[in-house]
Amino acid sequence: MNKKTILLILLSIISVSSMRAYDGTKLNALSGKPFHLKSGADEEGVKGKIIITAGVGLNLLGTTLELRYIGNTIYNFDGNIAGHDAWPMINGAVDYGLGKQVSVGVAFGYQKVTMNLKNVVAANDKHYDTWTRIHFAARGDYYIVAKENISLYTGVKLGYNLYSVSSTVPTSVYPGYTSNLWYPQPLSAQAHFGFSYFVKGMVGFNAEVGLGYGVPYLFAAGVTVKI
Repeated sequence: MNKKTILLILLSIISVSSMRAYDGTKLNALSGKPFHLKSGADEEGVKGKIIITAGVGLNLLGTTLELRYIGNTIYNFDGNIAGHDAWPMINGAVDYGLGKQVSVGVAFGYQKVTMNLKNVVAANDKHYDTWTRIHFAARGDYYIVAKENISLYTGVKLGYNLYSVSSTVPTSVYPGYTSNLWYPQPLSAQAHFGFSYFVKGMVGFNAEVGLGYGVPYLFAAGVTVKI
């Protein structure tokens, strides 16, 4: 085999390798195997994903109730408030990805706050009003980042708060007592910003901050599952 023939064979091999590599991939210089160059288009997104979140949130419901008690014109609570004990809001949400960067979902929450009262019926007595709050909402989110392991998103939540109260204050002394308490307004509107980190793309940690009117939380954290 002469040198000219050998040269033609080498040129043919190089040409075939180049054609195989020219399809949006490059050949790894060490292994000879093709690899893809990642871009923004390779992000996973949330389209078709179901995202389930559960956790707890912090809010100012106890402080809000104290202010409403003090401002109540039917009963003079000034000097009768001995503080409050508040549970964190227990939160849950289920979201579905309509598009790569957009999801819609529903959310719910549950919370109890105990108002501690003193000197309501007689000197040095103690009574308790226990408030229960059930929260329902619809939410929509836009994902700034939606990769397999990390999500950054912002969104809005419109909801309704259902309040109820039970009391140890005797109705024989104060007829219709719980009906005359000042209930917070039920409607809520919240803008929020959230972050999620997933282990192996499925189970992870979630945190959100939110502002608005009648919001279920100012800060919330919990676990999240993406399926």
